[in-house]
Parts: sequence; C-alpha cells; structure tokens
Amino acid sequence: MTPRTLRFVWTILPSAAAVVACATTAWAQQSAPPDLTGVWTTYTGAAQGRASGFAGPRAGLPLTEEGRRRVEEYQRLVGPERLNAAAHCATYGVPAMMSLPGSYPIEFIQKPDQLTIIFEVGNETRRIYIGDRQLPAEQRIPSRAGYSEGHWEGDVLVVKTTDLLDGQDQAANPYSEQATIDERFSLEVDANGTKVLTWQATINDPIYYTAPVTIERKYQPYDGFILPYNCQDELWYELLDMRRAQLEAGEPITARMSDVYKAREEKE
Repeated sequence: MTPRTLRFVWTILPSAAAVVACATTAWAQQSAPPDLTGVWTTYTGAAQGRASGFAGPRAGLPLTEEGRRRVEEYQRLVGPERLNAAAHCATYGVPAMMSLPGSYPIEFIQKPDQLTIIFEVGNETRRIYIGDRQLPAEQRIPSRAGYSEGHWEGDVLVVKTTDLLDGQDQAANPYSEQATIDERFSLEVDANGTKVLTWQATINDPIYYTAPVTIERKYQPYDGFILPYNCQDELWYELLDMRRAQLEAGEPITARMSDVYKAREEKE
C-alpha cells in the first residue's frame, strides 16, 4: 500500500464514522419523547374559565341520582362560606390539582420511567409511572391522587389513573372509588411562539355520572420557582411548648406526648 493510498483510507474512515454518528443522533432525537420538564402556569392565550374543581363549577354534568344527592349534601355541609377542604390541609387530589386551583404554578419533572408532578399548594405530588416499571395491582394503595400508569403514543403521553378514594373537589363534583381517569399530555407551540402543554382528561364513573366527563387544561412556561407552601405548623409547636412546660414542671422524661395533647384538649 502506498503512502498516498494510506492517507486516502484514513481520510475516508473518519467521514464514515461521522455519518454514522449523525444518523444515530438523528434517530435518537426522533425516537425520544417530548420532555415535559419545567414549571408551568395557566395558559393565557385563550380563555379557560375559573380554575376550580373539574376546571371550574360546571352546570349540566351528567350526574346520576346518587351523584346529585352527594352534590346537594356537600353544598349543605360547606354552608354559605363554601368551605374549602384544601384550606384545611386536605389535598386536592386528581383531577382537581391539574386544573391549578388558585392559579398556582405546577412543576413537571420527567425521567424515562416516571413523570413527577408537584403542585405548589401544599407541595402536593403525584407520580405517573411510565412503561413496564409498574407497581403490582395488589400493592397499590388508594389515595386522592390514585395510581397513574402511562405510556407514549408518538408524542403524546397517555395515562390511566385508577385506585382513587371516594371524594369531591372544590366545586362539589364527586368521584367514586370506581372512577377511572384517562389522561393525555401533549406539547405544541401557539401562533405567538409560546410553548403550550395541553392536559386532557376523561372521567368515567358509573356511580356518580351517567356519561364520561371530559375536561381540558392548557399550561404555558412559568418564569419562576415552586415555593414551599405547606399547612401551618402552629399545632406542633404549641405541643412542643406544652411539652417543654411539662418537663420544666418536673414531669419525667418518659411522659407521653399523648398526655400533652389530652391536656391541650381539656384546656380548650
């Protein structure tokens, strides 16, 4: 082999490697799902109504007779002040937290096998498990957020949420333990160049609704941070102060905190 031929070979090989590398990168980019990571707030490019409950108080929901009874009972319970469960440290749950009650921001943290969603109020957190990594059905614990299992269909994250606790949202809309929620998350860019994250959900609940209830919410990037927003800790610190007074009064260190709590109740 002549030196000239040798130089020619070494010139071609790096070029071929570069072509393969570029092709591999392009394929990876095409096959990778959209990244939903970021802090989001309510989209302002179109009217969406009040952010409360199933995207706001809605007339004409297809309630069953039991559903109407639950709504009427709840409205009597909360009274004219329309007491808010979240104001008393109860979580919003799903789907209510996804409508961003109070227009507080929400954060998405995406990994290949999980999407973590954190709502600023109470730092309420839900997790969507993506792909084959799923908790066995018999180990799932019902909660207000339920259990969310997702997979990608092209650029759309498709999610099914089950294992919900029976409850009601801010607007008194009920959902039962038999409810399932089919969700879809997708990204797009509007005419003004704003990135838009769309969340769509269909609630199927044979106990409280005669037909599926479909809701939609759109978000846009939020130039800020999720801040700590938890329930006040006054009760805990009050108990600690009473415990401190108990010890200073000569009570043994083995005295129970439950005795402190009982003393507080008697004081009230």
